[in-house]
Amino acid sequence: MQMSGKKVLHMERFGKDGRLIIPLGQRKKSTKKTDEEKVRYVVTESYCPNGCNIIDKEYKINGVAGLRIKFKRPGMEGEFVLSAIEGDFDKIILSGELQDGVKDELYCPHCGVMFKKLINCDCTPCADMVIIGLTPKLDFNNAISFCNVTGCANGSSIKSGDVIRHARLRGTV
Repeated sequence: MQMSGKKVLHMERFGKDGRLIIPLGQRKKSTKKTDEEKVRYVVTESYCPNGCNIIDKEYKINGVAGLRIKFKRPGMEGEFVLSAIEGDFDKIILSGELQDGVKDELYCPHCGVMFKKLINCDCTPCADMVIIGLTPKLDFNNAISFCNVTGCANGSSIKSGDVIRHARLRGTV
């Protein structure tokens, strides 16, 4: 069949068994995604237990304002900015020195209150998953959590509900 100088192919819509034929080029791509392709959440507001906003717009990590946190351990204290992107371990050290495998107590850089602990982390003895609220009044169901040991696999922000669910499945809560 010829139409205005272009060749048009006639294709059957249904096979001999009555099934619809969809050419490969028209099939939808699979909706199943790998972990790298999943949408990650970005924390745009975060608060200490006293309600201080710890988002620091001066320091951006991967284009997003980070969470400013003060840390202390025997013989060392300082501040760092943690990425506000779920699953992102990047941070900017503002002062002091963080060491891999070492636990630090974490505090609000504004009022100095210590961040509350959600649950113990199993990476090292005495490690904690600290909690940071997403609203000025701390609500454990509307918060993020991460481990206070530098280099822990739980060192990036995770929704607190996911932490609790995971701990219950493992039988540690």
